[in-house]
Amino acid sequence: MLKTIKNHNQTLLFLLFSAVIFIFRIWYIRETNVLAIRNDEYGYWNHAALFSGHDWSDVFAGHMNWYSYGYSLVLTPLFWFSHNLHLMYKTAIVLNGIFAVLTFTICIQCASLLFPKTERWLVLTVSFMVCMYSSYLTQGAIAWSETFLYLLVWLLFYLFLRFDEQPSVKHALYASLCMGACYITHNRTIGIVTAYFLMVLFLRLTDAVDWKLFAAMLLPLLVILFLNVDIKAYLCTAEGFGLKPKNGMGAQVGHLLSLLTLQGWQNLIRALSGQIWALLSSTFGLLFFGILGCAARVIQAFRTKKPKKHTAFYLFTLLAAIGTFLISAVSLIDPASITSLKNDTDLTYFIYTRYNECIIGILLLLGFFELAQCKSIRTLVWLTLGEAGLYAAVSTILYFNLQRIQDTWHYRSFCAAGIGFYRLFSEEFSLKWCIVASAAGAFALLLLFTVCRTRFHRLRQAAACMLLVAAFIPTGLYSAQIGTIHSQRGKVSSGNLAMFGLLKDVVGDREVYCTLDDTKNYRIAYELQVNLIDTHVYSITMDDLPEQAGCFICCSNGDLDKFEGDDYYLLAQSRYYATVIKGDALMQELAPDLEFELVNLNMLDHL
Repeated sequence: MLKTIKNHNQTLLFLLFSAVIFIFRIWYIRETNVLAIRNDEYGYWNHAALFSGHDWSDVFAGHMNWYSYGYSLVLTPLFWFSHNLHLMYKTAIVLNGIFAVLTFTICIQCASLLFPKTERWLVLTVSFMVCMYSSYLTQGAIAWSETFLYLLVWLLFYLFLRFDEQPSVKHALYASLCMGACYITHNRTIGIVTAYFLMVLFLRLTDAVDWKLFAAMLLPLLVILFLNVDIKAYLCTAEGFGLKPKNGMGAQVGHLLSLLTLQGWQNLIRALSGQIWALLSSTFGLLFFGILGCAARVIQAFRTKKPKKHTAFYLFTLLAAIGTFLISAVSLIDPASITSLKNDTDLTYFIYTRYNECIIGILLLLGFFELAQCKSIRTLVWLTLGEAGLYAAVSTILYFNLQRIQDTWHYRSFCAAGIGFYRLFSEEFSLKWCIVASAAGAFALLLLFTVCRTRFHRLRQAAACMLLVAAFIPTGLYSAQIGTIHSQRGKVSSGNLAMFGLLKDVVGDREVYCTLDDTKNYRIAYELQVNLIDTHVYSITMDDLPEQAGCFICCSNGDLDKFEGDDYYLLAQSRYYATVIKGDALMQELAPDLEFELVNLNMLDHL
């Protein structure tokens, strides 16, 4: 038995790490039954519904903006096998677990190519640590594009690395296709797309690739980008979104133009500082070493004019990181909430890291090995001082902005999950506790890498990985709980799901109308449509109630006294909403099959 374990220890370690990665991605699967996060999930599921033959445009057209359709292609097959949203949603979470294991596999391949002299067991351990990053865990608990996007971006880096090692038409085509897949999955990868174009041009101008490879690296991506324009126009028209500026890069024109003003540059510095601060905190400084490692290798290659192995890969990674950070910051530089700070300003504008975390994995991998392989204590000290100086600078900028905000609970945890460990010390956002925790973690890592450097070096690196994993797991799960699971529990406890379930049992092929409540909250209409997958739901106002009988109406409880006529009956009611039957004939048809009496709305005042 022991001999078998020894002979297959690497395989067993891979299986163990894969199982842990999968389990923690689906940790909350028993509680994930409904869509929870703003409009993003609805946008992706809406595309998937259209691809599978369902028309949800009457609900989503008036209030939804554009969302990319790449992840929707993954969700579409779920509609072919089931129309039970709860089962479909849980299946999507299981897919997140599978995507995470595939990401782990690709991370191992990248680490093996970049650091071939490292023992296999240590490569597995470092890759495991990278894939357990706290925000990765948080995003795994929700059925939206993030976990799938992380897989695609990791695949892109791997394919580019393979092309860098062995330039060929095959590798060039694969990288180009994967870059296109990343973009149609999330438009915020435009920073990586820009880096890709710059790299292809650079390689051609330096004669690193010939015209044949140049064409192979560009043509598939260009075809995808041009086709994407037509597909997007079709979807926006078919689903009723319309080709509004907010549905494309035109939405950022105003933000870019604001850079012509001093206020615009101040906002850019604020947004960038907040993102860098949050990512440095959440990675305990590894982000700094990852970017520094890329920059150092690129600068050395330009100085010596003798590029070493993988220089092109490091340059691409550096450009992709810079482009992603800038795109994310540009999207935040001009909202009123970051220009005119108030008590209830949304902190997420300063620490929004969700768009950056698609590239955080590769920087974690590179940063860990950069720190672990630093042979000179003197160099390590200088690098640590540089990191501390940068961290102090961005912390100061953030402090002088956040000190004017008193309602520090106003924060979207699922968009800045990496620094969720502050919630372990304070119910409100605490800049102080974030700095203390991240500094303590960084100090512990430095101790593991510097004390007794000649003894048990690999084991101490593995211990550093486990230390990071021990910090990532509670942070990621807790952020998922407060950002996603609590929202889903709220929907269950509000009684909406029970109301939808009863309506689904009796609706048949009849139409359902959903009115807007006094707060113009369209989410109830979205929830209704995704739970009644095969039913045509219309979004209306109380002024536009249907005249024909034989239909169902979902409305706010506060609107129940606004129905005029004696043929309206209360079918179901949740804490905030109610479902009403219109028509005596429909009431009489349904009444024998129900375990309760249908009450005429005119009688409610007398009950």
